[in-house]
Parts: sequence; C-alpha cells; structure tokens
Amino acid sequence: MTIPVLLLPSPSSPLPPRGNAPNEDSPTSTSSRKPASQPSHLAHQWAALYSLGSKGGPVAAILSSACYIYAARNTLSTASFQKRLFYTAAVLAVAIVPFTFGIMKRTNDELHRRAHEATQGEKADAKVGAKHGTVEIYPTPELMRWWAILNVLRASLHVGAIGCAIRALEL
Repeated sequence: MTIPVLLLPSPSSPLPPRGNAPNEDSPTSTSSRKPASQPSHLAHQWAALYSLGSKGGPVAAILSSACYIYAARNTLSTASFQKRLFYTAAVLAVAIVPFTFGIMKRTNDELHRRAHEATQGEKADAKVGAKHGTVEIYPTPELMRWWAILNVLRASLHVGAIGCAIRALEL
C-alpha cells in the first residue's frame, strides 16, 4: 500500500448523475480529488506505513551500501573509475538517512503529530494559528501529497546508487 493509494477518492455511484449535477468524474473536479478517508484516518494510516518503512529502510540502505563498498574494495586497483562509481553508489544508498532526518523531518513530524491526535480522538488536520509557509497550515491530504513527492526524491537516491553500480559493472 502506498500514499497515492491512501488518497484515492471514494468510488462513484453506479446511478447516473442528476441533469444539473456537477460532473464529479471530471479530472478538474475538486470532488474527484478528495480522499475517501477522513484526514485523521489518513494520518493514522500514514503512521502505520511509516512505521513499516522506518524499520526496513535504514537496514536496506546500510546493507546495500556495505555491498557497494565491498565491491569497490575488491575491484582491481587499476580500475579507479569503477571504484569511484561503487563508492558513489555506497554514499547515495546511505544518503536516505540524512535526507529523511533533514529534508523530510518537518513533514514527518507534522504527520506524526496528526496521527497521534487521531489516536487521541482529536481532530487531526491543519493547525489553527500556524505560521504561513509552514507545513502545519496544509490539510492532511495535501501534506501527504507533499510527503509522497519527497519520498520519490528520496527513492531517487537509491535509483542513482543502482545506476552507478550497474555502470561500474559494465566497465
């Protein structure tokens, strides 16, 4: 299950729309972008997915980085470009950790706050009185969409690492 799946809109009615009803199936309709779940439930679902990823992600990053370092150390000394590619792959693989704790920290903290409020039975959405330009002002679905964008950027670090390793193996 992924964040875009959590943000799926509710299924449309099998009945035909009234003659004067807005076209909710239109891609520009605001009702077609509204998630089926309540914001507090979305935050709770996000927290469950985050918990799963936070256990396996760092382990996979460290393990893959160690494998790239092993490959670099066992590459012939004359193949310096290959070694650099493997070391670059190792750095990119483990770079998800500082990316998560640096760039994604405010968004993660806010989603955790909303998930905690949801478990307490409180309304978990944008903070009243939050400063303009902070993550606290965004509704939960928008904040989750922003988190999904950041997550794709974080995943691209692994894609870069894999690309470097494949290139090193081709030489």
